[in-house]
Formats: sequence, structure tokens, C-alpha cells
Amino acid sequence: MNNSYSAFLFLILIAIPIQNLSAGNRLKISAVFGSNMVVQRGINIPVWGTSEAGKAVTIDFAGYKTSATVDKDGSWSARLPVLNAGGPFTMKVFTGTDTVSFTNVLVGDVWLASGQSNMQMALSWGVNNKEEEIRNANYPQIRFFTVANDLNNKPQTDITGGQWLECNSSSVKDFSVVGYFFARQIHQEIKVPLGIINSSWGGTDIQAWMSNEALQSIPFYKDTLPEIIAGTGDFSDGYEQFEETNKLRDSIIENSLSGIQLKVFEPQYNDQDWKTMMLPCKWSQYGIKNYYGYVWFRKHIQLHEGPETKDLILNLGDVSNENIAYFNGIEIKKAGYGANVAYSIPAQLVKPGDNLISLRVLGRWAIGGFNSTAGFIYLETADKLVHLSLAGDWKYNEKIEPETPAWIEYYNFPTFVYNSKIAPVIPFGLKGMLWYQGENNTKKPQGYDQLFSLLINDWRTRWGQGDLPFIFAQLSNYGMRSDKPLESNIALIREAQAGCSNIPNTAMVVNIDLGLADGDVHFKNKQECGKRFADAALGLVYGKNVLYKNPICKSKRIEGNKVHIQFENIPGGMKTNDNSAPKSFAVAAADNQFVWANARIEGNEVVVWSDLIENPKSVRYGWADNPDCNLYSAKGLPFSPFRTGR
Repeated sequence: MNNSYSAFLFLILIAIPIQNLSAGNRLKISAVFGSNMVVQRGINIPVWGTSEAGKAVTIDFAGYKTSATVDKDGSWSARLPVLNAGGPFTMKVFTGTDTVSFTNVLVGDVWLASGQSNMQMALSWGVNNKEEEIRNANYPQIRFFTVANDLNNKPQTDITGGQWLECNSSSVKDFSVVGYFFARQIHQEIKVPLGIINSSWGGTDIQAWMSNEALQSIPFYKDTLPEIIAGTGDFSDGYEQFEETNKLRDSIIENSLSGIQLKVFEPQYNDQDWKTMMLPCKWSQYGIKNYYGYVWFRKHIQLHEGPETKDLILNLGDVSNENIAYFNGIEIKKAGYGANVAYSIPAQLVKPGDNLISLRVLGRWAIGGFNSTAGFIYLETADKLVHLSLAGDWKYNEKIEPETPAWIEYYNFPTFVYNSKIAPVIPFGLKGMLWYQGENNTKKPQGYDQLFSLLINDWRTRWGQGDLPFIFAQLSNYGMRSDKPLESNIALIREAQAGCSNIPNTAMVVNIDLGLADGDVHFKNKQECGKRFADAALGLVYGKNVLYKNPICKSKRIEGNKVHIQFENIPGGMKTNDNSAPKSFAVAAADNQFVWANARIEGNEVVVWSDLIENPKSVRYGWADNPDCNLYSAKGLPFSPFRTGR
């Protein structure tokens, strides 16, 4: 971050008065404070709130009394003495007329956990060994706080809700599972109380988590951001309107049975006035944008007597979102989920001649479409001896079901989440920050490295605790696997994240091996993800002898048709986790037409080649949405995906 931006930000921060948070002049403390909380050891702990202008406020905590005076705007702030880990204590805040007390307060380490759904994901959502993990979650010195969702086009001075909870089998169910597994390991090894403030929101772009000042340092947002904010007008009750619209939309969807009642899935239904869509595609290509509702699809196919009329598999690939299928008017059983939707068609439903496939697909969150390549939409016999492509023209109709309100992604408006879920938490004392985000920015990955580095430096500046440790996840493998090397927006985000690991006092957690076979972005092995976050903190922050830096590409040299790749962070050398040759390498000549490559480990190098490429120029490893990566350091850390050229 340049010096001019830092100076500009400082002037902004000191120029904006803190508005009175309370309806009257009664004593109020920011809602991020509460009973059962953990406050940060080893710093002058910030405490702030509102009251009547001119009043004296006293904070009595852990044997010390600290005073502050309420300023003319009705706000006050204080810094408590530096304390060692301990407790429980009672924090009493009082004026001459009002007293607020918080009990069971611990002093320890507090980490902010933020990002989108893989950070938000709760233990109850579906994690490996979920029941056992919930049953054993008895750690009274681990405390959780979840910042309530809210949206605003201006920075807010307080959050709208949240509560500090002790970690037990009841509270842990709804808490960030990555945050929990991280906290559990740190607490067990460091032996101090651990607090996690979880401020995350699934499906959010990084721009939503950034401040107005940070974004406006980018020329594009300097002009567009003021227009976006002005266009939403008075947003004081915007989140309430957003939630009311969501409830209305969900109610319409839940009770939407028009297509089923009209039996549009039956062969005799007349679809002559339906439009035609060429699948696979995004619905937005056909003008179905900001849409939240059902679209019906129909396709007639001709089958022949014999192998084609056996048990069949209907494969649709990655479909957004919920869907059901009918064959010749009968609903059929789903056989695949996530990024590879499939249905089983019993032979008794199949007949020689004309057959009808009908689909009812729900588009949620302004996303609708068939997202895989044409090769993933097909009909085949269960023994795979017959394979028929279904890519191409389908009849469709988005007007069959009742119309729902347009979907407006206010939670992805730039600054709107930062204003309501980050700004009000500043400057609560922290040990560091955890971040898992990026999936949503794969729609447009260009410039993510600039946005991410701005976010890190901006948050650090606003917290005023120096270069706070910032530990972030590199995106896992997810989506469909391809049988040939392809370009990948997800890989571009991973590359941008790897570049930001050069920012001082940061660490990157590589998750390229944790994704699911079905391509679901929400992998279930959150235990390993939490462990990797914790290992990074133990090594980077707590000075423990823990290997946490993943192997990364350092350089290459070309000898004939072979490329020799050198790496950093490989103490003890490297290995594959399945004792086979390294996978997911691709090589290209100067034309950048990549082909799969052979690879072998030679000492501390990987040698890559293909008999199809005489003069190699560039190498890629794991450069795909869902690569099959098997290269690890001798100590068991996966290699980060990379490319040697552009």
C-alpha cells in the first residue's frame, strides 16, 4: 500500500465522527463485547461505546480501573492495561447513573475468521465424523462469536447482533467449523483461552468485504463506486427489505407446483410455443438474468430396439441448482449430486422410437445453467456400451411457474458487507486474521491479487495493531474434472492468492487435495483444513517448530525436450502420495497448446516432458478446476499449483 493512500486513509479515519449508537443517552458498549467473551492478551485492550456527552466512563476489569470521557458526539473509547492470559473475570462499565457488566470474561488470544461459505460452514452442515465431533466439543476456554448478517451502503458503528458462547456440544453445531478446528488445536497446544469472531457470508465477492477508501484507490471504482452507493439511496432498512423479499421468494418457490399440475413432463403435452436453448450454457445467455425460479426443459430422443432400451443413465454434469428429471412422464431416481448430476432410468420406462426427457431446474441466487462442457451431457447404458450426446437444442419455458421477485445480490455490492460486518468490529483486539474466500470471484478473476492485497493492508491499517498475522486459504479443488488440459478461472484465483503470500506476516493454506470427487465446493474434510490453518499460526505467529510452508515453484531449466522444475520449501525432498508418477503436469511449446505431460522426481527436481512437444516452453501443475494432484513434500504438505509461463 503506497504512502499517499495511507495518509489519505488516516485523514478519513480521524475526520469521521463516531455516531451515537444508542437511541438515548444511556450507557452502551459495542455489541461485539459481552459475557463469555475473550479479550486479547498482551495489548492495551480497546473498549468503546456511547453515552451522554461529557460523562465519565469507568471500566473495572481484572483489578484495574480505566477511565474515559464521552465526547460531544456521544462516543467514548478506552484502552485497558496489558494483561496476561487468565480469568474468568467480570468487566464492569459504569457512569454515575448506568452500569453494564459482563461476566465469565477470559483473557487470551482472539482471531477474526472471515470470508465466504467455506469459512461460514457450520459443523452441522455436513463434516466428516460430524456426530462424534459435536459430541466431543467440550472446551469451556474456547469461545465463539458470530457476527449477524447485515448490509449497508455506509460504514456502521455497531453490529446488529451476536453473542459470545462457550464451546460445547450445543453451541458448536452452528459455528464455523474451520474456526472451531483451528481454535481447538491452538488452544490444546498453546494452553490459553481462544476466542473466534466469525464474520463470514457465503457467496460473497471480495469487493463486498472492502472499504470504500480501499476500493476507490483502484481507478475503476473511483468513478463507479459513488454511483453504486448513491443508487441504493437510504439503505437504513435495506437488509430487512432484502430478508423480506427472500422470504416471499422462498415461499413462492416452496409452493410452486404449476408445472407439475399442468403435467408438462408428459409426452402428450404441447410445447410448440416453448423457446429453444442450446445446452450446455448459462441461462443468462438467453436473457434469464437476476432470476430466482424454476425453468422447465424438454427434449425428445429417438432410441432403437436392443442395447439402447436397457437401463440408462442420464448425465447432466454440473447443474445450477436443484433439479428433478422425468423420463416418458415418470419421475426418475437421482444417482449423482454436486457437480455431476445423474439419473437412473430403468429399462421398463425405455421404449423403441420416441422418448421424452423433462427437467425441472431451479435457478437460485441469480445463477442458473448447465455448467459443464458438452461432453458431460449424455445418455448412456448402464454398461456404457451405448453413449448418446444430449448436448444441443432443448425446449425450455421459464414462465410455467409463478414469477418471483428479481434477485438482487445486495450482499455482493462493493463495501456493503464490510460496512456492516467488519467496520463495526474494528478495533476489537486481535491476535490475527483467518480468511477463506475467492470462489465467488472466479467469475472474473482478473485483478484479484490487487484486491486481496488491498484488503489485507487496509484491514491491518484500520485495526492499528501493525502487520497483524493474516492466514488465508488457497482454493481447494472443485468442479468437474476434464480429460484434457483446459484454461481455468479457479486456477487463476489460486495463482493470485499464491502471489499474496509474499506479503509480510502472511501464510497460505493449500487445500488442493481436499476437494470431493463430485466437485462440491464444500468439501467435508474441514478437520485437515482447520489443522493447516492452525499449523500456519503455530509456525508464523507462535514460534513453534512446525512445517507449514507449502512447496512452491522456484525456477525451471530446459534441457532438450525436458523441463526441470526446482522448488522451495521441500525439506527432506518430495514424494507422491500414491507411489505413482507425479500427475496433473502439462507442457506446451511456444504456441501455448498444452498437452498432458510425463513427470518424474529426480532428487529435489521434477522433470517434465511429452513426446509430442519437441521444444517445451511452459509447464503447468494442477492448472484446472479440479486437478488430480499427488505431489507432496516428504513431510506431507501438498505442492501449490503453478504455471511457469503466461
